[in-house]
Formats: sequence, structure tokens, C-alpha cells
Amino acid sequence: MDGQSGTELVLDIGNSRMKMGLFRHGRPHAMAKAAVGDLDAVRRFVQDRAPIRCIVGSVARPDPGFLEALAKLAPVCRLTGRSPSPVRSRYRTPDTFGVDRLANVVAAAAIFPGRTALAIDAGTCITCDLVDAKGVHHGGIISPGLRMRAKAMHDYSARLPEVEAPEDTPLPGTDTTECLAAGVHHGMMMELRGYIRHFADQHPGLAVVITGGDAVRAARGLKNGIFAHPTLTLIGLHVLAHHETDLRAAPDR
Repeated sequence: MDGQSGTELVLDIGNSRMKMGLFRHGRPHAMAKAAVGDLDAVRRFVQDRAPIRCIVGSVARPDPGFLEALAKLAPVCRLTGRSPSPVRSRYRTPDTFGVDRLANVVAAAAIFPGRTALAIDAGTCITCDLVDAKGVHHGGIISPGLRMRAKAMHDYSARLPEVEAPEDTPLPGTDTTECLAAGVHHGMMMELRGYIRHFADQHPGLAVVITGGDAVRAARGLKNGIFAHPTLTLIGLHVLAHHETDLRAAPDR
């Protein structure tokens, strides 16, 4: 199977949303989002571009019916956090390492070869993963994402409202709603700046790439050459699938 010349469908399935990418010649040329399990959305996205295989990475519990339906479109390659990887990892609990984080690390290493990189995913949770110039994953960080912070303060208090936190939230806030929004938005930004500064001090020339639903907001706030990469996880899943294919095709040593 030559996935570099045929069209491949890549699905990054989260808890409520999934990202879909069509790859050709090793590169993404179309991307869309849909609700998890929305097979009609997948069919509309693919249209008449018949994929030669479906590459699936899911952090949610797999839906056998959805996978069976995908298999009618093309053979399915399902990836997990324990899939063979071109990146070596020092993670001590590989069974709990999410396939999305593995894909982000693999993509960062592929995009910045020979350079230490920090892959940040600003979604439901914020994850940061460090991969060094030799392609070794050193581990990372997991913390609450933007909306989780706002929801937690509302859910675990008697009187605090759940707030939206716009990017132009003032600091300091001058009423309770503004104070909550300031804590959510500026708290996330200061946290990310702290992580980046910490790892940049240890690894001069550190590359930083951000993906996820709040990636554009984070990149705008952080500035300084840090950019949002909406297809990072999809690229990592694609690289993982081809790495696994190459291993299977290699002659026994």
C-alpha cells in the first residue's frame, strides 16, 4: 500500500468532536470537524475522493459500530498511545499515554528535526510534551483547559457564575465576573509562558508549536514566533501509521 500516492483519511477523535483530514503525497490537503460518530459528516467530507485507508486515533472509548462503518469506506488502521513510534519515550506509564499526545510529539519531532520541541495542545485539557533533538520524549504536563477552569469554579462554589473569558479581559478585573474571566484567560496564558520559559532555559533554541481548540488564542497571546498548527495531531497520526506500515514491510532481522 503506497499511502504517499493515494488519498488517506485521518481521524483524530476526541470526547465530543473529531477532526478529519485528507492526506495525499504525505501532506494534508483538506480538514474539517464534526461530532464524534457522525458518519454522514465523514461521507460528506470524503465525497468522491475514495481513500485507500482510514487512520484513526481516539482518546474516547472506541465505538465498534463506527469503526465497522468506516471499514466499508476503506481498511482501518487504528492507533493507540502504545503504537510503534519513531520517537523513543521515557514515559513510565505507556498504557495511560494518550494517542493524541503521542501524535503531537511525533509531529513536532518531524516538523523540527534535530531540534528540541515543546508540543502544546490547548483543548479540554492543556497538555505539554517535550521531545529532544535526538527524538526522545521526556514527558510533559497536563492541566485544566480554558473552559474546564471556568466550569470548575462555577461547579465547586455556591455563588460564582460560569463565565466566558474573552482575549481582551482586563487585568485586574473590577467586578466578580471580570475577576473570574481574568483568572481563566490570564491564568492560562501565564501558565503557558512559565512552561515555555522553563523549557527554553533548559533547551536553547526550543521550538514551540500549539494545537487544539484554543491554539490560535494562545499563540496570539504568547507571540514571539510561537504559532498555532491546526493539523499537528493529524500529521502525527499520519506519520505513526506510515511508521507502523514500514515496520511490517521490513524484512525480519
